[in-house]
Amino acid sequence: MKNIIIKYLNILLAGLLLFGCSEEFLDLKPIAQDSEETFYSTMDGAEKAITACYSNFCLEKTWDLTIMMTLGSISSDDSEAGAGGKDDVIEFQHVDQMRHTPSEANVFIWPWGYCFRAINHCNIAIEKLPEISKETDPAFNASLIRKRLGEAKFLRAINYFVLTQIFGGVPVMDHVPLPTEYTKGRDDIIDVYKLIRSDLRFAMTVLPEKSQWGESNAGRASKGAATALMAKTFLYESSYAKNYPGDERFAGMTQQWDSVLFFAEQVMNSGEYELLGINGERFDTWWSPETGGYRCIFLTRGNNSSEGVFEVQNVQDGQEWFNTRGTALVRWTAPREYIDNNGNHIEHGWGWLCPSPQLVASYEEGDPRFKATVMTADDSIPSMKDDSTWFKPSMEELYDRSGLSWYGRKYECNYNEYWKSTKTWMDGPLDLKLIRFADVVLWAAEAAYNLNDNAKALEYINMVRTRARNSGDTGVPADLTGTVTMDDIVYERYIELAMEGHRFFDLVRWNLAEQYLNHTLADGDQITFESPMYDFFPIPITEIDLSGNNLKQYAGWD
Repeated sequence: MKNIIIKYLNILLAGLLLFGCSEEFLDLKPIAQDSEETFYSTMDGAEKAITACYSNFCLEKTWDLTIMMTLGSISSDDSEAGAGGKDDVIEFQHVDQMRHTPSEANVFIWPWGYCFRAINHCNIAIEKLPEISKETDPAFNASLIRKRLGEAKFLRAINYFVLTQIFGGVPVMDHVPLPTEYTKGRDDIIDVYKLIRSDLRFAMTVLPEKSQWGESNAGRASKGAATALMAKTFLYESSYAKNYPGDERFAGMTQQWDSVLFFAEQVMNSGEYELLGINGERFDTWWSPETGGYRCIFLTRGNNSSEGVFEVQNVQDGQEWFNTRGTALVRWTAPREYIDNNGNHIEHGWGWLCPSPQLVASYEEGDPRFKATVMTADDSIPSMKDDSTWFKPSMEELYDRSGLSWYGRKYECNYNEYWKSTKTWMDGPLDLKLIRFADVVLWAAEAAYNLNDNAKALEYINMVRTRARNSGDTGVPADLTGTVTMDDIVYERYIELAMEGHRFFDLVRWNLAEQYLNHTLADGDQITFESPMYDFFPIPITEIDLSGNNLKQYAGWD
């Protein structure tokens, strides 16, 4: 899949339209002379159309920096913005401080615009690919076209799902919009979910399993990914229905924990996935020739491993592409300085996405997930100038500007993987795990808990703890015993998935955000989270204006 993206990434489809976005996203010009009719008549055109659907995952500052890092994590109690201080990328700081507004420059425009652009690419593919036939292309392959349609529907579904996490109800568009439809207002979240589930039911019937795609197609949507997203959709509906009874934002939703468990267990029992290192396996990486499974997930060695259900494919190809093909998290999250052997402070990364004091204090002593997530002043990091030298990170600037004493290290590369050959800071080679297997297992544990099946809840939560324990040599964390509580589930997701973009959305669906997010930042700044206002982020004011005010903000933002 990475090779396919590289081959086709710059193909802009003729006649592209964008629903609900600003002029920047509408200014799309074809670079070939194909007409729309001839372009969508060949198998090659189908490949390019689907690649356009995938390409939106690898755009500057969207999925990695904005959706995952800022809206999913910095907004929560698992991380803070970090070393730049209050004036560094002010819209991200405002999310950290819970002081954001609908007018923030990019933090809301990017996810809204790029997700809807991806949806429109998918809508084009879904409409046009069925027109390809033996008459239009002698190489026509009906089975492959059905797979490509399954990919397009999965990709439309995951973009819509993330939009609902961020903004709540959004306009539903299951076709290329007509000119009269550009000013459509919000639909209810349940209506978005209906489209998502329709798309996923089709995808599950036509997509191969991950292993059936083969290595050359790594990263393509699979049956397992579609099934997992179905489970996640039911998880969110069930959580909203349980925790927000009578709330009009969640009208029409019901608790369907049996569906959550059913689809999660379909993934778990498929034989396609495994918690990496659950049996104590060790892996040869730059970190150590005996790297434990949990740490390995977040290194390049963990790209497309047994843990990955669906992940964004990132590459470093040396072509100096600025906006595509890699994650910026490597540079963004690396320490701002390290200390060389002469005591000099050397500029390094940008020091964002730092573990919060609350997260650091929550780890059990000896839990291997701590060392894989939190960088302390006593740790060492690989040099950006050679592969054999390691230095101490400097915490001075971080502490002076933010009051924090830790950097994160889930998105880390060594000299050979990144610093040696990087042409731009946005071409980090770490895949972004949008759905990983531990997440699915914890959904199953949560569903079992809500179905009063303590045996299953205990089994599944202990699967995750066993892998964590077997990734180290301390015997921590021990298996849970007795009755699983909701606090156990909240805690395990907090520790296992720290700084991966889940915490804020989890707290909202549990209706626990006020309990956990009314806290003090490391610099003493007091955060005030108010529900329902802050449950969802505001629609960008530019989109409100472009809709002719048909798009309405939720209460508190209007």
